[in-house]
Amino acid sequence: MRTKSMLTALAVVVLGITLAACNNGSGSASNSGAELKQIAQQRVGDYVVTLLSESGQLKQGKNKYALEFRKAADNQLVDVGEVKLSSRMPMPGMSDMIGGASATPSGTPGRYMVESDFEMRGKWNFGATFGNNQRVMFPINVQ
Repeated sequence: MRTKSMLTALAVVVLGITLAACNNGSGSASNSGAELKQIAQQRVGDYVVTLLSESGQLKQGKNKYALEFRKAADNQLVDVGEVKLSSRMPMPGMSDMIGGASATPSGTPGRYMVESDFEMRGKWNFGATFGNNQRVMFPINVQ
C-alpha cells in the first residue's frame, strides 16, 4: 500500500512538472500577441489587415513582425491562404529600392509572421497579396 501511494505521488509530481514546462514554453508565444502594437491598419473589402510589432514600428535592417487578417464583420481572425509580400522604397531619379520580405503562417489562423529587410530609413510601400488576389498597400515610415 505504501509503495502504491509513493508511486501515485511521484506520478503527480512528474505530471505537474510536465504541465508547468508546457505552459512556460507556449505561454510566451500566446502572450506575444497581447504584447504587439499596431504599426498600420487598412480595410480591404471584407477584411481588416493589420501590421503589428513589439515596438509598434519598423526599423532599418532586419525586422520580425506580424500581419493579421480579420473579417470586418465580426473582427475574427481568418485564414486567407498564401500571402505574398513586396516592399519598395521610391528613389527619385532611379529605380525603386526593393526590400526582401516573407510571410509564414504562425499557427494561429489569420496571423502570419513576417521577416523583412529594409536597407534604408524612410518611406517604404509594403504590400501584401492574399486570398482571391486581393491586395493591400501600407505606406510605412521605417525608422
